[in-house]
Amino acid sequence: MQSLRRIGLVAGLILPLWAASAALVFADEEPPSNPSVFERIGNTAKKVGKKIEQGVSKAARKIEEKKVGEKIERKLNKAVTKTKEGFKKAGDKIDKKLE
Repeated sequence: MQSLRRIGLVAGLILPLWAASAALVFADEEPPSNPSVFERIGNTAKKVGKKIEQGVSKAARKIEEKKVGEKIERKLNKAVTKTKEGFKKAGDKIDKKLE
């Protein structure tokens, strides 16, 4: 029973690899007869690049609008202040014990 599963697993892994390699072989044998295909691919890549750029600029605008940088700065300053107070209290306790 397990051997049948293993054979099925191996066949399931080998068949897609074989199909992909066959497609590559046939693609290599045929010269690119239609340059417009490459032009379309290039145009599509440019469109995708523009969409990515638009998405990044939108995200940057949202970050600026929400003033994320200022919020992070306030939280870090608060954390520094709390840490400073904690070290001061610990130092005071140590000084009291040493007296």
